[in-house]
Amino acid sequence: MNANRRRGGLSILLSVLCVTTILAADGFDLSWWTVDGGGAGVSNSSTGGSYTLSGTIGQPDANPVVMTGGQFALTGGFWSVILPVCSAFVPVDFDQDCDVDAADLQVFAACVTGPAVPYDPATLPQSEPGCTLTPDGNGHIAADFDKDDDVDQSDFGILQRGYSGAGRPADPNCAN
Repeated sequence: MNANRRRGGLSILLSVLCVTTILAADGFDLSWWTVDGGGAGVSNSSTGGSYTLSGTIGQPDANPVVMTGGQFALTGGFWSVILPVCSAFVPVDFDQDCDVDAADLQVFAACVTGPAVPYDPATLPQSEPGCTLTPDGNGHIAADFDKDDDVDQSDFGILQRGYSGAGRPADPNCAN
């Protein structure tokens, strides 16, 4: 074991002993505890009054049993990751966050050229400032839903049918 690991382990042990001593002095009981690694400092924490508890994942003591003592309760378990609720993105969801909202409308608006006014896929975004969409293999950008080389009211109609609002899943058939 290298010296840095030994120092790190010793620091953790001393920290636990220090916290245990302080808590015992304040009338708390830590008759059962484990030293687990990682996890602290992330946004998932439990807060109540002036106390905050941050923990870790994947430890053998992480279970849904509620441990109580006095006015405090601790529920073990695993922190979850919130993933998008959709498994496939609709074409009008430019930022692929499972909804069609103001952010997607803003991207679309930056790419609008008008009826029969073609965009030049080779000069985007210079020719259409703010249009960050990349042309596909055929030179069409995602906002050109009807693939007629312009972004106009026909394309806007498709975006409008797919508009769901922030946090609401888009209709998977809106672009049809």
